[in-house]
Amino acid sequence: AWLAACSFEVTNPGPVQDEFLNDPAAFEAIVNGVGRAYAEALNYVAYTGGSVAREVHPGGSSGNFGIAVRIQPGKLPYDETGTHWNTAVQARWQADRTITRFDSVMSDAEFSSSELVAQAYLWQGYAYRLLGENMCEVVIDGGSAEPISVARERAEAAFANAMTIAAAAGNSDIEMAARAGRAAVRVFLGDWTGAVSDAGLVPDGFVYQIPYFDIGDQTQYNRIHWSTAERPFKAHTVWNTVYKEYYETTADPRTPWMWTDLVGDGAIACCGQVSWWPQQKHDQNDSPINASSGREMRLIEAEAQLRDGLWAEAMTIINQLRADVAVTPPLQPWVATNETEAWTHLKRERGIELWLEGRRLGDLRRWEEGGTPGNLDPLEEDPVLANLDPDRDLCFPIALSEMETNPNIPLPGGGS
Repeated sequence: AWLAACSFEVTNPGPVQDEFLNDPAAFEAIVNGVGRAYAEALNYVAYTGGSVAREVHPGGSSGNFGIAVRIQPGKLPYDETGTHWNTAVQARWQADRTITRFDSVMSDAEFSSSELVAQAYLWQGYAYRLLGENMCEVVIDGGSAEPISVARERAEAAFANAMTIAAAAGNSDIEMAARAGRAAVRVFLGDWTGAVSDAGLVPDGFVYQIPYFDIGDQTQYNRIHWSTAERPFKAHTVWNTVYKEYYETTADPRTPWMWTDLVGDGAIACCGQVSWWPQQKHDQNDSPINASSGREMRLIEAEAQLRDGLWAEAMTIINQLRADVAVTPPLQPWVATNETEAWTHLKRERGIELWLEGRRLGDLRRWEEGGTPGNLDPLEEDPVLANLDPDRDLCFPIALSEMETNPNIPLPGGGS
């Protein structure tokens, strides 16, 4: 009788008229949609960028949730990275439009003290930071290619706005996340005074995470986990990475992986089939990814000390972070006898702390461009040992999809 009384007919109302989105009842959903767009972009960029940076090694699969054949040796072709480009650009576009909409329908007093506006600015900051750390250039709303510094500057401004409005709204989490985000962006802008000033106000234990969801929709899963969850994918592995040996030696809970006697999904050009030892940092479909943390702030402070030549002081900060990791026996401190060795340890520790969070590719690029001292592990950069193209890419290019739809971005070779 209950079933007979129910109608299971579904009617699609069609597109929602834009004016309906000006209703305050829709605002929370709009902001959540911006966050969802950023999470999707981070999913793709962190996974593929992590492979190119050799945070993980390709395991063979090149199809759905796999790593494309041309990307496996560390190249990022403009005609195979469209999803990465498009999702990242879509996230920043949605954030931009949301803030413009709110500004047009809210009073000045409401706009300047709205928690939803603060959250929108935070997503905008993270979206531009993702572009600024991982893309080679930026394109804004169909314009010409611009230097990646433009994305970084916009991220800095967005985080500043988020801080101001979150403070007025009384939301300390958004305010702190925005401050930490701005500190990270200022590193890439070369503003070390500003970066240290922000970082110093973020406590060690602070963490702001991007959520993922186990609701039966693969697009909302943590892609790094799902692509190597043996259901049915075994697309990447810690085999032949620095993190494999490091975790074996230390059991550092920041870089966990699991031993199996299985091999990856398929053969890869460099090595055939390789051992499948999946990462366990993101061990569930709904595992979150850190966006900002107090521990990252300490590494910013340590790097600033190194840039001032105070390498012993930098080592004190780095080794305190290691001492604070809960593991038995305790992690051994890194030992440096000169500035170059201290830089090597900073680069290694930053890789450990931010493992598989979509941050490593940007770090490798800025350190290379800045000619900083210190070494990476050979398994991160040596063409032979790491199975990398000698001319590995360290940023995502403007995608073919942008070139085909934007007359201001010519195709390579002068095509149109």
